Amino acid sequence: MNEYLLILLLLFSFGTIIAMVANRKNFGLAIIIGCLILAISIPEKLPDIFVKTVTDFKVMALITIVIMIKMLAVILQETGLLQGVLDVLQQKLSYKGMLIAIPSILGLLPVPGGALLSAPLIDLHGKAAGVKKELLMTINLWYRHIWFIIFPLATPLVLLADLSGENIFAIIAMQIPIFILLFFIGYLYVRKVKNIEMKKKERKKGQLKGLLPILLPVSIALPLSFFMSTYSAFLISLPAGILTAFIMGKKKDARMLKKGISVSLAVAIFGIMLLKNIIFASRIPEVISSHLIGLPAVITIAVLSFVIGLVTAHNLAAVGILYPILAPFLTDISMVALLYISSFTGYLISPIHPCVVLTYDYFHPKFIDAYKFLIPPAVAVVVIAAIFYGIV
Repeated sequence: MNEYLLILLLLFSFGTIIAMVANRKNFGLAIIIGCLILAISIPEKLPDIFVKTVTDFKVMALITIVIMIKMLAVILQETGLLQGVLDVLQQKLSYKGMLIAIPSILGLLPVPGGALLSAPLIDLHGKAAGVKKELLMTINLWYRHIWFIIFPLATPLVLLADLSGENIFAIIAMQIPIFILLFFIGYLYVRKVKNIEMKKKERKKGQLKGLLPILLPVSIALPLSFFMSTYSAFLISLPAGILTAFIMGKKKDARMLKKGISVSLAVAIFGIMLLKNIIFASRIPEVISSHLIGLPAVITIAVLSFVIGLVTAHNLAAVGILYPILAPFLTDISMVALLYISSFTGYLISPIHPCVVLTYDYFHPKFIDAYKFLIPPAVAVVVIAAIFYGIV
């Protein structure tokens, strides 16, 4: 297919997804329709891509993990265990400090789809001040992810250090100024929230036990991940967290488990993986790269990395795709950092990023209004990073 038609199909596919979601249509259905639109470019490959996606262990494992996380989140909320954790944090932090701390702390837990863990806590806390759902979604996504700019165990960062030959801590040091900028931007959103005086509730014994069902799966999965895939490790460990929460909670109702099972969420995750496979099979990343490669180095790295991160919604894949293409331009560590920052920012706000899907599914905000919070700072970060690394 003609390259320009291919890019138009991609834009039409993404535009359809965004339009449907903005009009409160089912996210899973929107993603599947987006897949069918883009599949017009490679109709002969679609059956094989579909079979590959259905039979991919990682895809099925991710769907199962996300459903189990949803079940765990429902049990923690229904039993009041989350409220106990909030009460303890309120002893130490201000109201606005809580909005930053909740997604930041849980964001460091390496759980696929982990935005769904912090969403109920953020929601519970945000209701006290009547915070808009769109703002809660933005704060949850922002503070959950920005730490991966400086987190040495972030897989895409480890991969980039390996590919570039640069020391990972040197890359992190180069990225600290942009991390500070990201943190400050997030704080500007937190400042929009009305400050309220929280009643310091008397601390009761055992209130922190609500963290156990969250920390237990991670504690089990971490050592297991040295011997098996991360997906396998969480498939084994998450049932332990669900069972622990069920036993610890005062309310023991099996219907809580059923409430956590979301077919629409499963369809959405499957659709995202199918769309990603269609994007790669149609060679869209290579086509986009070929049209941007002639620009000045700083602009090429910033724009191409942002676009590939946005289109793939997978930062690890984006880094793997980008490095071989941009290698001639990556003459020093500042350009390596620019690649990572730009691809990360595109990935962060991608409408097919699983954490965006999961957070949207939880809060059900107005989609366009939520993106009014996300897009301007994301673009600003890439522009500022390009200027900063172009000078350094």
